[in-house]
Amino acid sequence: MSLPTEADFALISIESATTPGEFTKLCGFFGAQINRTAGTNDRFRRDCDKPALPGYRRSKTTGRQLDITSSGTINIPDIAIYNEALGVVRSYKVELFQDGTTDGGDLIHTITGDFNLTSANTNVDRESEGGGEITLASDGPWTETAAPAGA
Repeated sequence: MSLPTEADFALISIESATTPGEFTKLCGFFGAQINRTAGTNDRFRRDCDKPALPGYRRSKTTGRQLDITSSGTINIPDIAIYNEALGVVRSYKVELFQDGTTDGGDLIHTITGDFNLTSANTNVDRESEGGGEITLASDGPWTETAAPAGA
């Protein structure tokens, strides 16, 4: 039997605005929705032998994008990071892990690239658990790297 390799949690890090190559983990966010999308234009072409009939759609790819929404909670001391990064293109690292043999888990996949932080939402609820959500929109190409087996 063959089962899919699944991630159990994600960690998102943002590159320092002042120290390139230095990343800070965004504490509290462990869930992620990763949406890869191809932008398209539709055109319709009629059959030359049956021009009175409706045409068939032809889809032309115009671009690719990656949107990442992470759920969890905003760590209150980190609000300054979100305020500084909101609407600004910065480098991010999204790492996918499996629960594993160490407290940090086993890294299985990494996404890196420039992203625009388009939202940073905090939900505070007196009667139940609060939460938060951030959304990243790709700005240019991104790289995806699978961790070597057994790494």
